[in-house]
Amino acid sequence: MKKMTIAVLVLALLAASGAFADFAIGVNGALYMGSEELQDATARSIGQAFLSGEGIYYGLLAEFLGKYWGLGAAFMCSRYNSAFNLPMYDLDLNAYIAAHFLGTRFVVDPSVEAGLGWIQKDYADPDVDDDPDNPIAATFYWYLGGGLELNIWRLGIFTKFIYHFPFGPVMGAGPLYGEPLAAFDLKPYKIVLGVKFIFG
Repeated sequence: MKKMTIAVLVLALLAASGAFADFAIGVNGALYMGSEELQDATARSIGQAFLSGEGIYYGLLAEFLGKYWGLGAAFMCSRYNSAFNLPMYDLDLNAYIAAHFLGTRFVVDPSVEAGLGWIQKDYADPDVDDDPDNPIAATFYWYLGGGLELNIWRLGIFTKFIYHFPFGPVMGAGPLYGEPLAAFDLKPYKIVLGVKFIFG
């Protein structure tokens, strides 16, 4: 199901690319937060988290850009050691459509977006994975978010605030055939910082 969904999203992006004048690629990082964490957070603490890299997912993005619309896809990943000192990773894949009120190339570019994503947890070392065909936990989600971008010629520097609406767990062939995969413990909020270069 996961591979099929990703393939459909990629095909949709390629099919729609002709309607968009510009193309952008970039890097992004994301901080996931619960309600209490968000309440206690300050601009300083969020900045320190990104500077230290603690708990940040890093990845790449690609976007097709029209005058007032964008269609994009991104992935973000975090690698860490579990409590049993086993290498693990969390992987977040998503595709989205964004509306840019003042235009995608305007100097100050506020936007809203909606997207569909998949997030999973699994072992980073295949030698210790007793079920290599399936992740330990996974969840589909859709999301709504808002963003603000500063465009300097072809360079875009942006931030986004996102709210997740998970739906899962996902059915799959786990250690026992037909057993549902565990739902990923997805935090409701995500703060994204990134930079992209625009071609076109």
